[in-house]
Formats: sequence, structure tokens, C-alpha cells
Amino acid sequence: MGSSPHAGHRSSFAENMRGLPHSPRASRQPSLSQQALQDLLNNPPTKGGDPKFAGRDWKTVQVGEIVDEKQVRFAELDTSVEEATNLLIDSGAPNVILLREDKSSSTAIGTFDYSDLNSYLLLVVGLAHPDEGDVKSFDELAKKGREGRPIPLKDVRELGRKEPLITLPASADLTKAMEVFGSGVHRVLVVKEGTTDVIGILTQLRLLQFFWDNRQSFPVVNQLYPSLIKELNLGTQSVIAIK
Repeated sequence: MGSSPHAGHRSSFAENMRGLPHSPRASRQPSLSQQALQDLLNNPPTKGGDPKFAGRDWKTVQVGEIVDEKQVRFAELDTSVEEATNLLIDSGAPNVILLREDKSSSTAIGTFDYSDLNSYLLLVVGLAHPDEGDVKSFDELAKKGREGRPIPLKDVRELGRKEPLITLPASADLTKAMEVFGSGVHRVLVVKEGTTDVIGILTQLRLLQFFWDNRQSFPVVNQLYPSLIKELNLGTQSVIAIK
């Protein structure tokens, strides 16, 4: 057999690569210096700032200005838990359904959220521990749930511990909302002036998002973001450990 002209020497991959130019990545300088990168981490760009708040004192902003009426979702007391759960999941933020007497009303008489749903599920699977006087009625409720029978919200509205139903008029300023949140409440209902008609739901998370999105409009707030937690004296210095 004749030998192949290529049999004497078969070039390696490394040899073939010797004549190729070096990758520009090898000598490319970082586009951001370490300090610039740290500044970006400390002060990331924000989106969604509303120009109507520019130059204003945040203490003059009214709660009615930062809530969205489209996020208010109602259910009636005879709505089933299954229907309310689907509405809760599909609606998203602020993750709460307001209860009302009938479809013609905009007055909230209660709420249904994931905490209530968890309490109901624990009852159905037998992991809830009701008070002695409620055992019989709760057992009947759990039996209906396990059998798949419809259960109206009015039967489960008192299962879990509920926050007080706090309302604020739309004209109340943000300092008033902060006072309420400081008492341990996580959400307030914003009502139309002089009525009990709910036009918005303000949560702690929504308030934080408002300040973050509009930080450039409030220099007194904006200057706090780069600060360390210890510089702001947040939290406690004394830690108690118990075995």
C-alpha cells in the first residue's frame, strides 16, 4: 500500500492555533473600575420614578396618590373558599381579597389572604388545634372540606388571627401611614374621603417600593441608602441568647 502524504506528520491542534491572533479578552480592561462598581452596587439605577413627586416633601404626599384602585379585589361572604383562592392567586399584589356584604357594596368588612388559606388547609388536614369551645364546629367544617363540599368565606373568616382592619382617608399623608405600620399592622385600606368606600390598599412593601422608585425626588431619603445599617442605629446592640 502506498503511504499517505500526510502520514509523516499530523499537526496538532495546538500547532494550528499558534498563528492565530490572541483573543481581545486577554488584554481587555474592565469597563468599570472597582470603585465605580461599588458605587453602582450602593446606588443602583431605579425605574418608575414619577415626575409629579419631584421637588416635593415626602411628608406632604397623600396615601391616595400612591395606591392603585385596580388592585382592590372584592369577594362576597357567600363566595366559596375555592373561588376566593383562585382570585387570590390570579390577582397577585397586594395578596389580599376584601370581603363585603354584597356586590353593590365597596365597604370592606373583612379580608381573606394567604394566612387565612393556610389556616383553612391546616384545619382540613387535621393539624389545626382549635379552642375547646370551637372543636365541634371546626370538625364539621373540616369534614366538609375533606368531602369537597363548597365552603363559603363566612365560615372560615375567623379561623386565623386577624390584623385589625385599619382604614385611612385618601388625604392622609405618609407619616400617618408610617405610624400605623409602626404599630405592627402590615396593611391599611385607603377609603374615599368622607366614605367607607375602599379605593386602594397600602402595604408596608408598597410604601417601601414607592420610596425606592422615587428616591431621586426625596434627597433626604436618598442619602440614607448608601449608609450602613449600624450608622443608622437600626436594630439592637444587646443580644439575649437562651438555651
